[in-house]
Amino acid sequence: MRLLLLCALLLAAAPAFSQSAAADSAAAIAVAERFHHALAHGDSLTVAALLLPDALVLEGGRRETRAEYLGHHYGHDVAFLRAMTQSDVARTVRVSTDMAHVATVSRMRGMYRDKARDVDSAELLVLHRTPEGWRIAAVHWSSGTHE
Repeated sequence: MRLLLLCALLLAAAPAFSQSAAADSAAAIAVAERFHHALAHGDSLTVAALLLPDALVLEGGRRETRAEYLGHHYGHDVAFLRAMTQSDVARTVRVSTDMAHVATVSRMRGMYRDKARDVDSAELLVLHRTPEGWRIAAVHWSSGTHE
């Protein structure tokens, strides 16, 4: 009888767990999209707000703190993204209690520094749940070119 009661309780709670997971996934994706939009439009205030103070940015074999990224590499990324047309190829999101990751593969095409570019890009955002919502704890970018 206890087993039946436990199964009934779990089945009754399943929709709530499912709705919560879907809401968390949607919220994590929304943060990723806000981050991309802010980068592409040079909105450093939003980028800074979405990155946790101790966030790490990994790109090109280098590791940068949030402050280092915003003070150095950020401007290059904005210039590059403004010159590109980007289309997402695939996106996955995984959420656990206080952590999520959003993995995005995209293709970017455009003219940058007087050269035609055709780039495959992979991005992994690691997010932590905070009282203000999901925030980015780590960013990892890698890319390859079509030549």
